[in-house]
Amino acid sequence: MTLLTTSRYLMALLSCLLFGGYAAAAADKNPTVLVSIKPLMLIAQEVAGEQVKIDTLLPIQGSPHDYPLKISDVQRLRAADLVVWVGPELETFLTRSLNNLPAARVLTTSDLPGLYWSTVKEADEVQPGAHGHNHSHRHDRDPHLWLDPHNAAVIAHALAARLALLDPVSADDFRRRAAEFEEKMTALDAELRIGLEPVRKQGFAVYHQGYTHFVNRYQLQQLGYVAYSPERRPGAKHLYQLRQALSGKAVCVFAEPYYDQRSARELSESLGLRMGMLDPIGAEHIQSYEGLLREMAAGFLACLAEV
Repeated sequence: MTLLTTSRYLMALLSCLLFGGYAAAAADKNPTVLVSIKPLMLIAQEVAGEQVKIDTLLPIQGSPHDYPLKISDVQRLRAADLVVWVGPELETFLTRSLNNLPAARVLTTSDLPGLYWSTVKEADEVQPGAHGHNHSHRHDRDPHLWLDPHNAAVIAHALAARLALLDPVSADDFRRRAAEFEEKMTALDAELRIGLEPVRKQGFAVYHQGYTHFVNRYQLQQLGYVAYSPERRPGAKHLYQLRQALSGKAVCVFAEPYYDQRSARELSESLGLRMGMLDPIGAEHIQSYEGLLREMAAGFLACLAEV
């Protein structure tokens, strides 16, 4: 073997070793899923197990309605194997960036078949017990769809199917976990329905119009809202109408932890209502989707229960 032939052989061997190393590293790399908000992360972790790396785009205190997307966030979106979001009705700021990604790398949960929808006919009109399944008027839909445990199970199954494409070896594990999660949600739903029964007739106002999935699921008596969205301060006319709607009919007004609570507190004091706290996203101590809904139910019970 000549020196030239030997050199070529060694180069070819080195190339094979390097390529094989990179291929093995790529095969061993866990898929990366980037979710927009914490509630979707809580659902995703139930399905993913240790085979998938899950990251959350928004910090807990960040608003999904108008979060200022940074360059580093765009880079995270491009690097993820799968991006999971609710949809343009909630995370409007993500629409343009996600339109630039291949459809196979984006899971829009609001487009999933089988979801239960709570329809908002008027911004301040909630019909207790009217568990809507309307799919026709998208602008009337409450995008906070994760506040219904049935919807959480639908999302879990859809995510399992998408993860199976990214990691076929773990496909059975993803599907098994999604099925187990659905069973847990069925049990939790029944438990919350019984637990919230004593306060079904107690009137209240929420901080912003984002609770209809939970309110309608458990047939609670929401009479209005303080602000249509957390970023928009309520006007004087709206607050006057809200006072009229709550006077003599409500026992509680709810605020949220990351937003201005002055309007809710003023309503509480002027009408003699108890003031409660609800968090649809989940604080730092919330580590599971079940924990998120349990804390939601506990928040309603603490303020609405007879004392």
